[in-house]
Amino acid sequence: MDKKEILLQTALKLFVSQGFNDTPTSKIAKEAGIATGTLFYFFPTKDDLIVSLYLRLKELAAENINPVLAEVKSTKEIIKTYYEESLKWSLRNPNEFLFLAQFSNSPYLKKIGNNEISTQIAPVLQIFSSAIEEKQIIDTDVNLLYALISNQVFGVNQYLLSKKFTKKAQHKIIDDTFSMFWKMIEC
Repeated sequence: MDKKEILLQTALKLFVSQGFNDTPTSKIAKEAGIATGTLFYFFPTKDDLIVSLYLRLKELAAENINPVLAEVKSTKEIIKTYYEESLKWSLRNPNEFLFLAQFSNSPYLKKIGNNEISTQIAPVLQIFSSAIEEKQIIDTDVNLLYALISNQVFGVNQYLLSKKFTKKAQHKIIDDTFSMFWKMIEC
């Protein structure tokens, strides 16, 4: 693992456990065993580090979810698969998911340009647009639909992490909560 990757992994661990404000860059560098100057070589500011980590994690999540989506054909199944795979990824990567949730509810989100956010969520918005065109779901703002599914993934993830569920029980909860989501948006 190279120094940049070590810094990102250390920052992830510290940001999740201590929060953005309570994690100085000097602590990240020290825990990573890397000079502070090296940290600033890769990330000129703490904000750059936080935003870079966010973009990296969103990319990793998409790399895991998108190949599975490519195998599904019907629009409803694509939405369901997106929901399921998002939850599966979050359960396999709890620190990464907690960081993304923390970031999304922080002022740092404003540091991401609208173009970058649009690029990240465009595939999901297109799925919702197709479902609207096919009259499978209500005709509403696709950004609202994205907010609803994202918040549901976050809430269900929190619930699944709150107790020890078997894999079978997790799968049933994921299926049941998708059914609830679908009933809310279907025509």
